[in-house]
Amino acid sequence: MREGEVQKVARLKSFLVFFIPFIVFFFYFTSNNEHNPSSANHMQHDYVEIPEGYQVPSVNLSVTQDMSGTWLLSVDTTHFRFAPKKVGSDDPSFNEGHAHIYVNGKKINRLYGHFYNLDTLKKGENEIMVTLNSNNHGVLAYRGKPISSRVVVENGK
Repeated sequence: MREGEVQKVARLKSFLVFFIPFIVFFFYFTSNNEHNPSSANHMQHDYVEIPEGYQVPSVNLSVTQDMSGTWLLSVDTTHFRFAPKKVGSDDPSFNEGHAHIYVNGKKINRLYGHFYNLDTLKKGENEIMVTLNSNNHGVLAYRGKPISSRVVVENGK
């Protein structure tokens, strides 16, 4: 090999020694971060089972398109109060907490009140789901069933 070719091979090796580990670490950390909305593990929060004797919360949602073309999520709850200042508590809560919003299976944000602007949605069918979550982030459940609501909206634009 000529000296120029040897230098090119050496530069390529140096680049690959840096680039391959970078790509491996990048994909590992972005796919396993539970607070990354695109993480496959994101819905893996533990369930917080509502014990007998507590009022069982419920959630219903609706999604409507406004005149500007964005989508408004409206969430109605019973026996549940939003408590944004208590989010992250280690202790489970049964009738207060926050909600998680999912669009087409991906978590997009937490919800601390009754309304959220979803902005634009992709063309076609979009599944919107909201789960009620304890202050410790666990999904509230009753008799093993998560407390959630879902709707499918058709975006024709």
